[in-house]
Amino acid sequence: MVQINRSNIQRRVRGPGTLLGKLQTFADNLPYLSQLSPVDRMLVLVGVSLFGVVSFSYFFLISGIFSSSTIMGGSSDPRLSSELRKTGLSEEALLRRGGGRRISIGPKQMDSNENAVALDIISTLNCDALQEELERDWHTVLDEKRLAAENDRKWNQDYGGDKDWGAAEDYQGGAADDFAGELAGEVGFGSDAAADAADMGGDAGFDFNGAADGNEKLDDFVNRRRRLLGEDDMVRMDDAGFGGGGSYTSQNQGLKLTARHLFCLAAEALTLPKSTSENIPDPSTHCDIKSLETRDELLYLWSSARSQMQEDVIQKTLRLVTEHKETLRGNEVHIWYPDNDKGTEGMLNVLNSGYEGRQSYNFDTEPAETSHDNLYRFHDLPSKFVGSNKLFVDVGSALGLTPMLIAYLYPETTVVSIEPASPSWLIQNINYRCNLSHNQLQYIHPILAGVGTRHHDDNDSMMKMVWRPSMTTATRSWNPEQDFDFAVDIELVVHLRTLRAILAEATPEDLPLGTPISVLNLDCEGCEYNLIPSMHETSFNSIGVILGRTNWGYIPTIKKPSSHRARETHERVCTHYNFAKRCKECCDFLSLAVKPRVHNTSTDSEVESSGETTVAEVAGELCNGFEEWAKESKLRDIPDDYGWNEMSAFASN
Repeated sequence: MVQINRSNIQRRVRGPGTLLGKLQTFADNLPYLSQLSPVDRMLVLVGVSLFGVVSFSYFFLISGIFSSSTIMGGSSDPRLSSELRKTGLSEEALLRRGGGRRISIGPKQMDSNENAVALDIISTLNCDALQEELERDWHTVLDEKRLAAENDRKWNQDYGGDKDWGAAEDYQGGAADDFAGELAGEVGFGSDAAADAADMGGDAGFDFNGAADGNEKLDDFVNRRRRLLGEDDMVRMDDAGFGGGGSYTSQNQGLKLTARHLFCLAAEALTLPKSTSENIPDPSTHCDIKSLETRDELLYLWSSARSQMQEDVIQKTLRLVTEHKETLRGNEVHIWYPDNDKGTEGMLNVLNSGYEGRQSYNFDTEPAETSHDNLYRFHDLPSKFVGSNKLFVDVGSALGLTPMLIAYLYPETTVVSIEPASPSWLIQNINYRCNLSHNQLQYIHPILAGVGTRHHDDNDSMMKMVWRPSMTTATRSWNPEQDFDFAVDIELVVHLRTLRAILAEATPEDLPLGTPISVLNLDCEGCEYNLIPSMHETSFNSIGVILGRTNWGYIPTIKKPSSHRARETHERVCTHYNFAKRCKECCDFLSLAVKPRVHNTSTDSEVESSGETTVAEVAGELCNGFEEWAKESKLRDIPDDYGWNEMSAFASN
C-alpha cells in the first residue's frame, strides 16, 4: 500500500508563462501560504481582494477624486476648497449644507460675516427652489406672449389684412360676427355683463351676449377687439395679484418679483432670467443689487431682522412685498409694499398733498378743508426745526415714507424712525436701502419697538398688535376681531420701551449731547397715550413742533386708556397748533394757550400774527357739539387702564 501525504503529492502546475501559473508559483514560495489547502488559499485570496477594494475606495472615493465634478464631466466649483472636497461629499451636498462655501461677487469675495449671512439667506429662503420657480414662471410669461403674438398674426391674416370685404359687406355679420361671439366668451362677457359691455362698445352695434346686429363696420370691430384684449390682459393681471399702479410686475411682463427674490439676489443665489426677444425687456428690479454698497446694506439688514424677528414672520412678509414706482414731491422712488395696501396709498396722498395741483389731504383719504391750509405739513416745515443738528422723531413710521421725504427735502436732518410692527420695520429698511444714498442713510436710524410708559423702569414690557398688509399704516392693539384675515394678517407681540431709552440708542454720537426733539410726528394708533404722559415736563416743553393726531374717538370703549391718562395727553399736545386746529379732544381745554405758528422764512424770527392764542380761537367751529361728542366717546368716563393694558390685539364686541 502506498501512503499518501502532502510531501509526495505533485501539484499540477499550469504553464509557467501564464498569469495563473506565475501566481501559483509565487504562492508556493511563500512560507505559510504553501502549506494551505486550495480552499484556504481561496479564502486568503478573497480577503486580499476585499482589502484591495477598501484601499481603492479610501484612496479615490474618500479623497474626492471620483466625487469631483471635473471627473463627472463638469467644472469644479471654485467656491469649495480642496480641504472640503476631501470629506467625500459631492459638491452639491456641500453647497446645500453651506459649509465652507465661499461666495464671490465678480472679483470681490464676501468677507466672513457677509458670507455667513448670505448662506443663511440661501438656506432660509430656499433660493435654489425659488430659482426653479422663477424660471418656470418666466417660461409661462414667454409662452403667453408668443401665443398672443400668434393670435394677432392669425387675426390680421384672417380679418385685417388686404382682404377686400366689399362695401356692402362692411355692415354684414358674417365671419366678423362669428368671431365676435367667440371673443365675448374669451374675455368673459356673459349675460350678466351685458350692460358693462354695452358701455365699452358704445353705439358700435355689437351685442356681447354673443349675437351681432350687423351694424358694425369691420374696421371698427377690429380696433375695438384690440382694446378689449388689452383690457382683458389687465383683468387677468389683477386676478393674479399683479396689478396696482406703478407695480414692477407689469413692467416685467407679468413676472412677479417679491422681496424674497431681492434677498436671494443680494446673496448671489439667484439669477434673473433673460428675454428671448428684443421686444420683451429682461426682468429686473430698480433696487441696484449690482452695487456692492446696496448689497452689503441688504445683507446687514437680513442679519438684523433674523435677530429680532421670527422666521415665519420674515418669510410671510417677504412673500407679500413687491416693488412699485411712485413719487415723493417730485422725487422718483421705487417703494416696496404689499399689493393693494390702502395705508401706503393714503400716506402717499398725504406726503404729496397739494404738490403741482394735487388734492390736499390731512390723513389718508381725508381731503383737507380750506380752513386747514395753514397747518404745518412735512413739505413746508420752518427751517429752524430741520437741517444739521436737528432731530426729527417719527413715532409709527410704517414703511418709512415720511423719513424718506425728510431726507430728500431737509438734508442732514437726523431722523429717528420708530416702528412697533416688525413686518413694517423690515419693509421700511428695504425702502431706505433701495432709494437713499449711503450719505442719506447715515442720518436715518430705524428702531423696532413700541413706545411704553414711564412706569416700566426696566424698559421692557409687551403689547399685542395686529399687522395688516392691506393697511400697513394701522398696526394697533384695538382691532375689531371680525376684521382679522387669517390668511395674511399677522398677530405680533411688540416690545415696548421708553422713548428716552430709544433715543439714547438711536441718536448718533456726532449729534450734540442733549439735543432736543425739533419735530415729533405722532401717527401711532394710540401710542400717544403712553408716550406723552411719560415725558418729563422739561423734555416735552423743549419740543419745537408736534405733528399728528389723537385717536380717542377711534379707539373702542373697551380698549380705551383711562380718562386721566387721556386728559394728561390732550392737555399737553393741544398746546401745539396742528392738534388744536384739528383734534376735537382739544375742545376740552378752550382757554389753553397754543404756541403760535412760525413763519417759514429765511430767518424764522417772526410768528404769524393771526391773533389765535387759545384753543377756542384756533379750533373755531371744530368745537361745535363737543359736549355731545365727549359723552358719546366716554371722554371723561373711563376709570382705569385695564382695557388699555389688556394682553389682546382685539377689541371684543
